[in-house]
Amino acid sequence: MIYLVFHPPAAAMTRIVHSSVLLVLLLSLSWSRGAVITGACERDTQCGLGMCCAVSLWLRGLRMCTPQGVDGDECHPFSHKVPFPGKRQHHTCPCLPHLVCTRYVDSRYRCTNDFKNMDF
Repeated sequence: MIYLVFHPPAAAMTRIVHSSVLLVLLLSLSWSRGAVITGACERDTQCGLGMCCAVSLWLRGLRMCTPQGVDGDECHPFSHKVPFPGKRQHHTCPCLPHLVCTRYVDSRYRCTNDFKNMDF
């Protein structure tokens, strides 16, 4: 008697593993009271010193307490005020007070104290 053994491709196995992990996670959430997300916020005043309430990169409807930008971090050129009175619309916080948000030659905005890199 001849037996044929089927080995699915690696990509299919990866999808099966990821789907299984997601299924277990969703089932465990349905049996519990829900997931607890630490650092969730609505406004800057709910975050600590040197932080702001920015939109999460992973879940658009979620805002997380995020550190203000340090030298080299990406920033948004029109986001300066901390605490901001409303809800932030960006995933980055303003730069720390001693830094400025400047545009670099690669067209990205970053926090810097090096005024030679500023695009005037």
